[in-house]
Amino acid sequence: MVHPVWEHTPDGLLGRICTRATAVKRAHIAHSPYASVSYWDAAHDVAVAECAAAWDPHPERTWPVFRAHPAPVGFDPDTVFEGGTTHPEAAVLVLRPWRLRWARAADLATGRAPVVVTL
Repeated sequence: MVHPVWEHTPDGLLGRICTRATAVKRAHIAHSPYASVSYWDAAHDVAVAECAAAWDPHPERTWPVFRAHPAPVGFDPDTVFEGGTTHPEAAVLVLRPWRLRWARAADLATGRAPVVVTL
C-alpha cells in the first residue's frame, strides 16, 4: 500500500509516490507507463485515478514533498532508504491522472453510476 501525495500544479493534478524502483517495477513502467490508484473507506466509498506514470529523474528535488505532509501520507523517506536518494532503489513515481471516478457505496447500491471526470 502506498499513499500518493497529490498537488494542483499549473499543468494539472500531479501525484507522487515514493517507492522502491525494483527491476520489476522499472520493467513494468517501461513496458506500460500507466498506473491506477484507488481509495476506499470503511463505508465502502471509492475513488479511482487512472494515470500516466513516469519515474522522476531528480527524486532529490521532490523528496521534501513527502516530509511536508502529515502521516500517513507524509513521512521521512530517509527512514526507508539508507543513504536517502543515493540508495540504488530510492525513487519517485510521478502520476498524471487523465480520469477520476468516485462514488459512495450507498449510491452504487441504488444503481447510481459513479461520477467520472476526464481531465
